[in-house]
Amino acid sequence: ALYPNMNAADPVWAKLMRDVRFRRALSLGVDREAVNESLYFGLAIMGNNTMLPGSPLYRKAYQKQWAEYDPDLASELLDQIGLTEYNDDDIRLMPDGRPLEIIIETAGEDTEQTDVLELVSESWAEIGVKLYIKPSQREVFRNRIFSGQALMSIWSGLENGIASAQTNPQELAPRSQQQLMWPKWGQHYQTSGKVGQAPDMPEAQELSTLAAEWIESADPARKEEIWHRMLAIHADQVYSIGVIAGVLQPVVVKHGVMNVPKEGIYNWDPGAHFGIYRPDTFWLDR
Repeated sequence: ALYPNMNAADPVWAKLMRDVRFRRALSLGVDREAVNESLYFGLAIMGNNTMLPGSPLYRKAYQKQWAEYDPDLASELLDQIGLTEYNDDDIRLMPDGRPLEIIIETAGEDTEQTDVLELVSESWAEIGVKLYIKPSQREVFRNRIFSGQALMSIWSGLENGIASAQTNPQELAPRSQQQLMWPKWGQHYQTSGKVGQAPDMPEAQELSTLAAEWIESADPARKEEIWHRMLAIHADQVYSIGVIAGVLQPVVVKHGVMNVPKEGIYNWDPGAHFGIYRPDTFWLDR
């Protein structure tokens, strides 16, 4: 997923990042099919950063809203914002006259993210947006996001894509500085308001309220309602721009190692990768 930084230090960029039309336009401008076919043999799931089909909370609308490739609609939304002027390279101009050049920062730990961004760059160029890739070390990467110096970043999507209504929805609310789309809001929550910034966008405030209500509620039906409302807000507001999900992870198992599932979930949360399948029950057939 791509993470527009709502807490960007540059005031012109911050205003753009906070405009939902801008985030929707960037999402509509991503040719996810090109990414899927070129890098994942067409086997990945294309769409928003949301629940996977294996989750009881999955809805196709959450996956597809503002996530179908539509450069014409993306251009229309950018025009509505007022980004109608272009430079000689057919790149739109920002309100202060600077070209609309987005630097997306990566932790520089693998080539997969860079390969994805190269393809996103091609489709964004069609709507007048220039993309630059800036790799750095993970610590530098995080500090630039935390400080608001980074405009946008690329990272893995939601950690738990198969959550249920009984799973804490804190990933969807501004609750941690590690959340790359609103680090200062998350820091404000983690420090009880001592540092950072309080969320000042109504939908983000609602996410905080809903997350608190989920913790206090003992009603399973209400917990499910809260989850769906939070997922609907994310799909509509595009706080993160999902690209692909559900990528298959091949795992090699030596002959004779028994009780390893042929198919399963390979993820840290839930399950600690193999932990969910109780490796203490694996055995060797001699």
